[in-house]
Amino acid sequence: MTTTFPRPRLGLGYIGTLLAALLLFFVLLLDQGQTLSLIQGQIAYQQLIVHEAVHDARHTAAAPCH
Repeated sequence: MTTTFPRPRLGLGYIGTLLAALLLFFVLLLDQGQTLSLIQGQIAYQQLIVHEAVHDARHTAAAPCH
């Protein structure tokens, strides 16, 4: 006798949570002006507003940023 288990379905909640987590990961650890460049243009790469706002959190998480 073979027992089969139902396959779990990935709902929109799981996919939305995954996308939000990836976006947060990018902003906190990798952003060097890209996020605000969509709004501000080239000046965002010189101002690094998001980078400076999360700078201490990056160091706390042992993520290199310089």
